Amino acid sequence: MKSEPHKIKTVRNLNITTYYERSVILREAFYNTFNIHSNKVTYDLVSQGSSAKSQDQEAGSLIGDETYAGSRNFEKLQGMVNKTFGHQYVCPTHNLQGAIKLIVATMVTKGAVIPSNSSFPELLIKDFGGKSDLIEKGHDKKYKGNIKLDALSVLLSENNNVPFIYFDLYVDGYKPVSMQFLKEAHVLASTYQVPVVVNVSQSVEWAGYVRDNDAEYSGRLLSEIVKEMASFCEVMVLDAAQDPRCNVGGLIGSNNFALYERYMNEVVVYEGLHTYGGMAGRTMELFARGIDEMVYEPQAGWIKGQIELLSAKVEAPHYVGADGIYLKAYKILPHIKSEQANALAAMLYLKAGMRCLVQGIYDDYSVLPVQLPRLGFTNDQIDFLARAINEVYSERDKLTHFVLLNMPQWIDQAQYNWNNPTLSLFNYECEAYRIYTIEYIGVTTKEERQSICKEVGYNTFLLPSKDVGIDLLTDSGTCAQTTIQWSKYNEGDETPASSKDYFEMVDMLKEVTGYNYIIPTHQGRAAEHIMSQILIKDGFVPGNMYFTTTKLHQEMAGGTFVDVICDEAHDPQSDFIWKGNIDIKKIETILDEHGEGSIPYISFEFSVNLAGGQPVSMDNVREVYLFCKAHNIPVMFDATRAVENAYMIKKKDERYHHVPIKDILRELFSYGDGCTVSSKKDYLVNIGGFLGIREDQDFYEKALSMIRIYEGTRTTGGMSAGDMSMHAEGVREMLDFNYIMARVEQTQYLGNRLLDAGIPIVEPIGTHAVFIDAKRFLPHIDQDKYPAQSLASELYIESGIRAMERGNVSSGRNRITGENYRPCLELVRLTIPRRAYTKSHMDLVADSIIELYKRRDEIKGLEFVYEPENLRFFQGKFEHVD
Repeated sequence: MKSEPHKIKTVRNLNITTYYERSVILREAFYNTFNIHSNKVTYDLVSQGSSAKSQDQEAGSLIGDETYAGSRNFEKLQGMVNKTFGHQYVCPTHNLQGAIKLIVATMVTKGAVIPSNSSFPELLIKDFGGKSDLIEKGHDKKYKGNIKLDALSVLLSENNNVPFIYFDLYVDGYKPVSMQFLKEAHVLASTYQVPVVVNVSQSVEWAGYVRDNDAEYSGRLLSEIVKEMASFCEVMVLDAAQDPRCNVGGLIGSNNFALYERYMNEVVVYEGLHTYGGMAGRTMELFARGIDEMVYEPQAGWIKGQIELLSAKVEAPHYVGADGIYLKAYKILPHIKSEQANALAAMLYLKAGMRCLVQGIYDDYSVLPVQLPRLGFTNDQIDFLARAINEVYSERDKLTHFVLLNMPQWIDQAQYNWNNPTLSLFNYECEAYRIYTIEYIGVTTKEERQSICKEVGYNTFLLPSKDVGIDLLTDSGTCAQTTIQWSKYNEGDETPASSKDYFEMVDMLKEVTGYNYIIPTHQGRAAEHIMSQILIKDGFVPGNMYFTTTKLHQEMAGGTFVDVICDEAHDPQSDFIWKGNIDIKKIETILDEHGEGSIPYISFEFSVNLAGGQPVSMDNVREVYLFCKAHNIPVMFDATRAVENAYMIKKKDERYHHVPIKDILRELFSYGDGCTVSSKKDYLVNIGGFLGIREDQDFYEKALSMIRIYEGTRTTGGMSAGDMSMHAEGVREMLDFNYIMARVEQTQYLGNRLLDAGIPIVEPIGTHAVFIDAKRFLPHIDQDKYPAQSLASELYIESGIRAMERGNVSSGRNRITGENYRPCLELVRLTIPRRAYTKSHMDLVADSIIELYKRRDEIKGLEFVYEPENLRFFQGKFEHVD
């Protein structure tokens, strides 16, 4: 599988610490990684309860039927267990330990013996007067979790106090059992009327292993294998924090009512009522949805693929397990003699902020789990983890001793000391966040996409999102937001009057822009409308290339847009690095022809969208501002992508290499009199915008009047308080260099992949999107047959990727002659949403375009069958022409 079957919905920012900070943190934790606070850990490598949830699961957590008895969420959970595992009766518990506790409490009596392939329930069994008998393992190299059935048979025949047999599907996380073993054990146990209890918490990974290693199950669906496995156990226990990807929760499932009745009667003692068992209603809802999703083949395949990727890249000796790799610490650190697993864990944390750990009763562990939270990391981050492990492996001899200082009963109580090895510094070069929730993407066949595209008139704007795979239509409002932003959203104090969130948003934007007045609007075009109506009566509005809605608002106000961008911007092959710059001579020409006062303001866009996401230089912004000051012309920025522009200045202008993004932004804004912003881009929100005014109070008062008429109150502008609070946090986060670097460099990565393959794109590569040059891609299609529109629709049909036309269709027609404007640039925009996709998605996009380029001669042009008068690219429909 080339890329994730989902996109990112919500992220959690990583806690990146320095080497010195980590050394201090380790010392304070007595070199026991268990005791390091989570906000000091960059990558928490435990799979239990740390996986990414789907947005459907997250939504489920908001619809809990929080009743004490008979919750609807319980009924849903029961139904999902029956559908997935075939077990009719369900007893919910607060987690896996709660489930085991109920089974042991109701079935174990003094002197009982529980045959097992795992030591996991040993302490609970002992606490109730029984003992666990670890039957000797067999010699099956593929299925190391199998035990000798003849030894089990002897035990059952000689002991009449065996209440149940316990099996883990994956012993110690990396020793699976076979389906044949489960069948034979079930038959044997039935002979002695002893129920089999199976821990199915990693059943999906187990089913994948069986499918790969047992010819009988090759080609079978995971859901079929899981259901068959469950038929060989009278009782199953499931940890919600594993395959179902929940925070907490557990359950017992059974088809044996007599056993279920015992658990149901006992659950009130230890857990809660039999219809909630220590879980909130919302937790059961989330659990149920997770069970439904866990057997989704593309998702399970991606999880398996990431484990295989990590294994392939790690050079240190290890086992491959259900949820990650298990480092052979005894081979990596043989010179330490003891405490190898915990010593290795300490080294990995010191190196790169990675937390690996072993849990349970104290023992001298020799294997260290490196568990991957399901769906929580990108492949780039997997590379990062492998590189860190490999570097520690290469520096392993620097650790000379790791000494236990106390006599702990439990591993989390252990305290150590070491020789404080000096490891080489490690560079963090991947995404500065981890995935918190995901959104499944559309999966369709090419035939289905052909039909869908024809139905919507070959206009990618009209495609239903549910039928889109990777959606590169726009970066407007499509960003993934952080858990902090969502918490801020929930704290929003809703009122049409003055909310605390309004003042927080305004204060943050004043700090970034340096402007005295900030007016919230529901999005950017609302700010454009207000600005145009106030500042334009007639005249000419120079701008560094048009944008569709901006130009329309200028025309509606009586103005005429004039393109004054530098000539290099119209040449997609020019390598000029500041193609967003304004050519001041073109402004002088307007003044020479029409006189002073003919220009109501300059419309100056940062990271010019339709030029290919091209930045402007600091020198040009300053020079334009000084020129306009001399001629009493206001400079109004479209600062929608100001942060991306600031990053390119930092990257390309050596004078700014060491200047913080915030300071570069403040200088950019200082060379203007105001700005309009669609906050749905750089400002990291799904909805919202604002109008910023530097010091013109009369302009501000007029704008407030229009806000009240067109948008909402002056303290909301049509935004909710939650969105304003989220906006304030978005401004804080957009200034983080690690974030903006990852954002822009992802665009650069996709562009370079296409350039390397000979695909014609706009150069240099911009900041928010890669623009395919449709004229060079489809030279056989005349511009009035809309080659960019045709290419965008064909890309969707070919691969399920949605892009956007930015060319002749977007430019519109001359209202007098009726002819198309036929702009110099005929482009397909591949716009990358912020934090929503990964490098793997970019590889899939690149591969799809490269394949399409090979058959480009087959692509036909289009003609309108329905053409709206304004902004025709939104609703227009087409059909193919030869």
